[in-house]
Amino acid sequence: MRIVRMMLTLMLLVTLTFCASALGREGATSSNVPVAAKAGISAALGRDIPIYFVHAAPSGLDAQNPRSGVATHFTPQQVEVTSGTLRWSMALQGYGYGETLKAVQAVTPTAALNRVEYRRGALTEWYVNGPMGLEQGFTLSEPPDQIHGQPLALALALHGDVIPSVNEGRAGLTLNDANGKARLRYSGLEATDATGKELRSWVELRSNQMFLRVDDARAHYPIVVDPFVQLAELTTFDGVAGDEFGISVSLSGSTAVIGAQDATIGSNSQQGAAYIFIEPAGGWTTTSTFTAKLTASDGIAGDNFGAAAAISGNTVVIGACSQSGVCNNGPGKAYVFVKPAGGWVTTSSFNAELTASDGVATDGFSNSVAITGSTVVVGSPQSNGTTSTGPGKAYVFVKPTGGWTSMTETAELTAAGGQTGDVFGEVSVANNGAIVFVGAPGTTVGSNAGQGAAYIFLRPASGWKTTSRFKAKLTASNGAAGDSFGGCQAGSVCISSDGKTVVAGAPELGNGGPGKAYVFVEPTSGWASTSAYTAELTASNGVASDVLGWSVSVSTNGSTVAVGAIGVNSFTGAEYIFVKPSSGWRTTSHFNSELTPADGTSGDAFGFSSSLSGNNVLVGALNHPYGTNPGPGAAYVFGP
Repeated sequence: MRIVRMMLTLMLLVTLTFCASALGREGATSSNVPVAAKAGISAALGRDIPIYFVHAAPSGLDAQNPRSGVATHFTPQQVEVTSGTLRWSMALQGYGYGETLKAVQAVTPTAALNRVEYRRGALTEWYVNGPMGLEQGFTLSEPPDQIHGQPLALALALHGDVIPSVNEGRAGLTLNDANGKARLRYSGLEATDATGKELRSWVELRSNQMFLRVDDARAHYPIVVDPFVQLAELTTFDGVAGDEFGISVSLSGSTAVIGAQDATIGSNSQQGAAYIFIEPAGGWTTTSTFTAKLTASDGIAGDNFGAAAAISGNTVVIGACSQSGVCNNGPGKAYVFVKPAGGWVTTSSFNAELTASDGVATDGFSNSVAITGSTVVVGSPQSNGTTSTGPGKAYVFVKPTGGWTSMTETAELTAAGGQTGDVFGEVSVANNGAIVFVGAPGTTVGSNAGQGAAYIFLRPASGWKTTSRFKAKLTASNGAAGDSFGGCQAGSVCISSDGKTVVAGAPELGNGGPGKAYVFVEPTSGWASTSAYTAELTASNGVASDVLGWSVSVSTNGSTVAVGAIGVNSFTGAEYIFVKPSSGWRTTSHFNSELTPADGTSGDAFGFSSSLSGNNVLVGALNHPYGTNPGPGAAYVFGP
């Protein structure tokens, strides 16, 4: 049996989601379950809620999706979608291998509760309506005729007031209006077989005909094709040019935290702010407004509050890495905010202010922050404990039994043998505070200046204490000078929650390369110093100066990696999603999804920051313009 699932986002003033997982307005409900399980939940709920039932209508069947604002009409010839003034249709024309496609005939659709089926012998095209959208799929009970080494293909005709074009990387389509404005989007094509093996898949376009192609030469069926789609673009109504909203992002379930380090507060320029967005009941949408704006009551001009942001449960940590606006001219602070009983509200009252006992100007303290459970880690990449610039430090803060309160560090972590310029301080923390990752992208390895390194520290049985003794030093055996290996941009999660998977970006800042990211999986014997990485991730369409690896984020279980490449397309930027094959991580240039914003422009730096949570990824574009404001910044939510 063969199953092909697809997901399509259609964006106009609001966004539709065509998912194979869902056709609905921008923002299918997110969760921490896999795509297939998520679709199953939506289908099950739809079977129990009459508003999602399919009804007979003139010339076909009708389905309403009130949460998505989408109406769908099923005729024997095609599927017609209506949302506001938008009219769009799709019709399956044929399937097979290569150019030899078996034409399909118009058939009368049948309905049962929230499910519609077009039965065409060996091929059944089906749709399931539910709270998360309209799922679309194709089931092939037997293979098409005459394989001849050609890829599997599904041909679909597209009609409507849009002009389609293939996205870079051939991972989807953008549908533009007559003025060239992107209104609809089909993006992030991904294919795996029954064993979880990644299959090469791509989109082709000929006039208004779309082909979904999958290389299934050695595949085990069923095949699943699933993309990521843009669910929302998050902005602030009070943003102005230069705020750098999106310089840091952190996503935890339904809560997003986004830093705007250069926001003016009162008369204080570059004091900075952070915004909290809560996913609405109907899912993320571009119209989502922030729930709370966080500032510091003792903030001053140039603090850069929001330069780093992290969230764990009900606790948010915000970095304010400077007292003079340059992120290295002041010792810096980190602020802890705990969600009030009544929910997040705009405030300048923090629960705790975290500082370094030996902090001095030029430290860059809180250039990056991380939190899990009761443990906060703060990076200080130029710290030396004196007025001179040093190799950097990481500070661990453990919540007191009485709750968070202003304090200095519980422990100070350094690297034995560290040198000035190492930039030790790109931090991430895992395993409920038991494992700390610290990147040092400026480290010299052998004779390679700036090749970079990353360090793993394990919490002693007696608790964290000041030490320069690390458990493991990670480098790349194929590294070169200027790779900047070890990057973990502010707020990014570079180690999985269980502490078994580490991802380190290597944007190749010093040698002009396209960039890469490295995956290390903990050996059965435990972490140890090594240059033998598990996998090297690159982009098959990468070119010099893409800066892939500028930001990285790894999912809770280590099965998904998001890698930002801010230099793509004249610094418009892109985000690449890699999914672990069933056989484990391996070196590849085949990404599962290439994410780009529908309204991206040159210089946006999309991918400057990123954060994975569940099935969704939050991506910052700190220079993006919106409305009449040039360059206040934006952040985007993508998900299945």
